Amino acid sequence: MKKYDHKKIEKKWQAQWEKDGVVKIDKDDQSKEKFYMLDMFPYPSGDGLHMGHTESYTASDVFYRFKKMNGFNVLHPQGFDSFGLPAENYAIKTGIHPLETTQQNIATYISQMKSLGLNYDFDEKVVTSEPEYYRWTQWLFGKFFENDLVYKKTSKINWCESCQTGIANEQVVGGECERCGTQIVLKEIPGWFFKITNFADALIDDLEKVDWPEHTKKNQINWIGKSEGAEINFLVKSQKSKVESKIKVFTTRPDTLFGATYMVLAPEHNLVQELKEQITNWDKVEKYISDTQRKSEMDRIEGKEKTGVKLEGVMAINPANKQEIPVFIADYVLAGYGTGAIMAVPAHDERDFEFATKFGIDVKEVIAPYLEVRGEFAVREDNKTVKRNVVTAIVKDPKADKFLMLKNLSGNFFVIGGVEGDDFVEEAKREVLEETGYKNLEFIKQIGGELHNLVFAKHKDENRYGINKCLYFELKNEEKDEIVKEELIKHKSLWVTKEEVNKFLNQENQIYYWKIFNEGESVYIGSGKLINSREFDGLDSEEAKQKITEFVGGELTTNYRLRDWSISRQRYWGCPIPIVYSPEGEAQLIPEEHLPWVLPVDVDFKPTGTSPLADSKELKERTEKIFGKGWTPEFDTMDTFVDSSWYYLRYPDVHNDKEFCSESRKKYWLPVDLYIGGAEHTYMHLLFSRFFVKAMKKIGLLDFDEPFMKLRHQGMVLDSKGKKMSKSKGNVINPNDMVERFGADSVRAYMLFAAPLEDEVMWNEDNIVGVYRFLEKIFKYTNEWVTFNRDNEKINLNKEIDSILHKTIKKVSEDIENLKYNTAVSSLMIFVNKIREQRGDTSENQLMTLFQLETFLKILAPFAPHITEEIWENLGNEKSIHLEEWPKYDEKLAQDEKHLIAIQINGKVRSEIEIEDGEDEESIKNRALEDERVKKWLEEKEVKKAIYIKNRLLNLVI
Repeated sequence: MKKYDHKKIEKKWQAQWEKDGVVKIDKDDQSKEKFYMLDMFPYPSGDGLHMGHTESYTASDVFYRFKKMNGFNVLHPQGFDSFGLPAENYAIKTGIHPLETTQQNIATYISQMKSLGLNYDFDEKVVTSEPEYYRWTQWLFGKFFENDLVYKKTSKINWCESCQTGIANEQVVGGECERCGTQIVLKEIPGWFFKITNFADALIDDLEKVDWPEHTKKNQINWIGKSEGAEINFLVKSQKSKVESKIKVFTTRPDTLFGATYMVLAPEHNLVQELKEQITNWDKVEKYISDTQRKSEMDRIEGKEKTGVKLEGVMAINPANKQEIPVFIADYVLAGYGTGAIMAVPAHDERDFEFATKFGIDVKEVIAPYLEVRGEFAVREDNKTVKRNVVTAIVKDPKADKFLMLKNLSGNFFVIGGVEGDDFVEEAKREVLEETGYKNLEFIKQIGGELHNLVFAKHKDENRYGINKCLYFELKNEEKDEIVKEELIKHKSLWVTKEEVNKFLNQENQIYYWKIFNEGESVYIGSGKLINSREFDGLDSEEAKQKITEFVGGELTTNYRLRDWSISRQRYWGCPIPIVYSPEGEAQLIPEEHLPWVLPVDVDFKPTGTSPLADSKELKERTEKIFGKGWTPEFDTMDTFVDSSWYYLRYPDVHNDKEFCSESRKKYWLPVDLYIGGAEHTYMHLLFSRFFVKAMKKIGLLDFDEPFMKLRHQGMVLDSKGKKMSKSKGNVINPNDMVERFGADSVRAYMLFAAPLEDEVMWNEDNIVGVYRFLEKIFKYTNEWVTFNRDNEKINLNKEIDSILHKTIKKVSEDIENLKYNTAVSSLMIFVNKIREQRGDTSENQLMTLFQLETFLKILAPFAPHITEEIWENLGNEKSIHLEEWPKYDEKLAQDEKHLIAIQINGKVRSEIEIEDGEDEESIKNRALEDERVKKWLEEKEVKKAIYIKNRLLNLVI
């Protein structure tokens, strides 16, 4: 009997597949329906593949094999995102050129991928650092340049002193460089920018067209940060020399302008420097500006503690009410967003409220929530509307811990009444006295702010527009006056617990206040009716936005958080920017005949703060030779995210040296149908790729506007203690070691079985041993099958096994299609266990026909390609199992059988329920106990015993 030797089997078939070219496809054969399956390609680091790669690449490989067996023409390529800082930093340490280490690392990655049984055609790979590839990166830059989608400007960027280069906001963590941990500073340097902001609306709107995780869509929308609002001018004046300046503020809530009680400028705002001589606490201001420069934009936005400095000697004028308000600088305001200045309304913005609370600034409510009652008490258009002030009194008896309520036919509610004068406290006490008799109340505090509501008052046959306040009182003692008869007829008073209030309170305005009473005060940030806003009082927020903007001479506008993409990097190992400069300094695009504009090799890698290419004698000589004396090359290289923003467009035609992709292959293969990779790429790679496609469509290079029609993320792989793997912690699991010990098939199946694809996977060696044994059982069973069943006529069709097999085909097919790999593998395991149960201990009792066995192997094959190929050959097949058609299931056989069973109580039938075939006894019992007819007969009696006869009845003994 053969033993399962995973090392021997896997090496054999990996060599055979490569020899047979099973991964080769004809990219010009368009006779079948295509499917473009893609992984996020890796950066080829010296560490090799990690377990996260193993999970995501196996997930895509399974899907690729599944689609291929289902008759699709599948493109499933792989490549390497090979430019970047790590290779350059390694070169600085060792003196080994990045090209050499990159090639070595790519060879290692390819070897690892092959050892996992991943079906990639590496003759069709892309490598972003190869001139054959970056020629087209430069060509696309040129097309963007020609179509006014790229420009150069000087701006402040995040600068790492250690790496000596600018880095993106997303690469700054906790104010430090993500790669080296050095504190980030802001530095002003010239650089090239892509006009991604031109496509901001499309980047939001077109997310509706794609099947992506909702949280990824939401994060991109938030990152783009579209805000509709108004630009309003504030007058800023100095107390020292009466200097006056105007400053433009962007706000999404011009309806709250009357509540603006202070202004905040970004520390980098030009006006701060202009007012330097007028600011009397300049030392503090200057230090704060310096501290802010060490923070990234992300840190400033997400900062939990609100910090800032008041500009002493400077005041702003609120243009709505002409009141003077203080001016601060604070790092949560960004110079690059909006106008770099905000009006702060602490009553209606949580961040402003926190800041105002810390610095003792006035809070002024100008928006009241508005409730319009529906249903029985909805407004009646033919009836008159009466406006009045209303007070709600929440009265608590602290000794009994109960609350005073009134009850009538319409429900339970707190004491409520109209207010004629201005003293709401006394009016509330009067209402309590009249309606309940209680006369000794202590006023504690007001609950919430003003609330407006519109309701039909039945007893008055009129609509009531209520301007509500809510006051909280505590009962001093139980002394009461007699209640007049009319009040007793209308309702009665009662004391109830907090739980009973929650259950019975049914008036929307009082529910609103009761929630605040229990959960605490909070800033009202919603829309509503204007208050404390002079002639605009009573307007709804939307109407007021326009009217107040017009009133102060402002302008309605739209703003975005998204900034144009800075692509210039002051490092060596990247794609050269195809620009040269005339002796007069004018930028000119390098003509196509000189592409690729090759990266020079005569450079010193050591970072100095200027681009290493500036030291290349060859590059300077090349430029002058082609363009003339006095011409100079661009020394910056491109952000490596440029390389990865279009690589998926190259795969269909990687060897084409005339165009990045032929029209016929573009039309057939693009866009990508399914893309799998980490959620950490939401803000950069995924957003930039979407921009590239939209820009390329605009200039006529593509006819679609989204790169990845379906996107799924894989979760992180953690160690056995649930901690993130890292070299510093010494807890890294090497895929090579696992493949060596357990085999690629076991690693593949385990990674997909351990958890849903999008969830975190906690590495557990005991569990991978279990998967190994599962495969070992299959190998042993099939060997025994071959030994005892050479003549297939010996085996009679086992109908129960046939039904289970068809259910398994259906389940595995649906689960793979939905990327629910963990339950697909589980179904395969369940099927094998069913076979073992049916078979018993007799080797001769094999149960499955050859057709059934081969069918099972086909649906296992995508997960465990090596062992299934070996067994397939042992069964006498010559063609690869991976070239077979995917099995189809019989719908009738795949249906779960249902049974109607009797539910007895002490032997008498009292009900019946429908159960699934194979449903366990505990589940059936629980369902029976929830049955209404059963509950009626039990009447909370204890069930002493349950007797179950499979698929027939359940007898409950009480």
